[in-house]
Amino acid sequence: MRVFLLIFFFQSLLYGQNLDNSSFLLVEGENPNYYYVLTDEGYYISESSKNFTFKNYTKPLPKSLNVDINTLLTVTHKSKTYLLYPGGGLLYSFSNGAIERVDRSFPHRNQYGGHFFSHADNLFLIGGYGYWQTKSIITKFNFNSGEWEIVATSGQAPEGIDQGTFYVKNDKLYVFDFVTRASKNQREKRNENLYILNLENFVWKKLGVTNSLIRPTEQIKGVKRFFNFQDRLVFSYDNSPEFYVANFDNNTIERFTDEVLFYKSGGRSIVKKNKLIGSVQNTLTGDFTIESFDISSLSSEKANSTFYLYRDTEQFFNYIYFALFFLVILIIVLSIYYWKIAQIYLLDEKTISISGSLLELGEIEQKILSMFCVKRSVSNSEFMALFQDKEKTKDFAVKRKNKTIATLNNKLYSAFKIEFINKQKSKSDSRQLAYFLNKKVRIIEDRSI
Repeated sequence: MRVFLLIFFFQSLLYGQNLDNSSFLLVEGENPNYYYVLTDEGYYISESSKNFTFKNYTKPLPKSLNVDINTLLTVTHKSKTYLLYPGGGLLYSFSNGAIERVDRSFPHRNQYGGHFFSHADNLFLIGGYGYWQTKSIITKFNFNSGEWEIVATSGQAPEGIDQGTFYVKNDKLYVFDFVTRASKNQREKRNENLYILNLENFVWKKLGVTNSLIRPTEQIKGVKRFFNFQDRLVFSYDNSPEFYVANFDNNTIERFTDEVLFYKSGGRSIVKKNKLIGSVQNTLTGDFTIESFDISSLSSEKANSTFYLYRDTEQFFNYIYFALFFLVILIIVLSIYYWKIAQIYLLDEKTISISGSLLELGEIEQKILSMFCVKRSVSNSEFMALFQDKEKTKDFAVKRKNKTIATLNNKLYSAFKIEFINKQKSKSDSRQLAYFLNKKVRIIEDRSI
């Protein structure tokens, strides 16, 4: 594919239409066989991939069209090209060689950077920035009144949408990779989520978090291009040879690399008859050349990598809930298992017993075992408190403690054939000793006495 595109690219340089400045606008137009390049003086029509014909407008340009023509948003609706004033409001049509105003509105200046699109019988403008804040509103043009109307929405709408990526399929509008801007500090923040707007009932839903591999982390904003191709979304970023093909049906995205198709062509582009049509600037002269690139092979080209487009938030949390539920069940099962394998001994003030077998205990032996009723490990310092005597040395207390525990362990083993108490270094402090009750032993105080 790369070789083919390179050959095609250099061939097209020989025949492409040269323009002396960037004030032009590529549009599809009403004829399916041609595309058009609009300028302030007139327009070019592509009679073939190699030849252009310049024509004057059949009517003077409207006086209200007082901005650079390349700042207009364009969309093809019912075989007619519509041009939208920056920020919304003023709407023009390009048909039969003339640009004519069709609205009865005014410059809104409220939705700069919004997405202008056609769906069913309507023209929509969604999102954008204006009056110091980003918007998530969607407005619809009323062809009868010539005015724009705000469409009421509900659901999980994003706080604001500016410089987003958009895709429409089956009455669904997908929105992702956009920034919001707080009205207080005007700080831009990238929204990491993918949203969907139902264009039948206008209910918003947040689908999940987009894959971090889609866009370089250092890019908060920048020039990007996106278009629909064969029921998929193709998009790229400025000054990058990489481009992406997203399939929303199976939640996948493919990453490709090409030095020509997207990297060389810049500005807004159109797609017509499996061709991407864009402009290439000569770095020496500053002139622009309109070029066309064959993209029919995109469907068969092997991607560099494939990964998920977004992570379903609800599904993700369902996994977490399931994992927590499984963990709780596991703890319960292990606890039951532990209770079953552990032998339960009853401890009262003078004896310890199990299944009719009984062992008499001294007072301090009973206190030692009672400490294991509360917890399964007892620190050395806790035991030392039982043996300390103001009239005796610490060394005497240590020896008495060690002898008492050893004697108690021997008595218990003789009576029940199991070692009760084990000694090892503390897990929290290796310098300290701790005493642990055998896992096969459980001591419960007999409160019936």
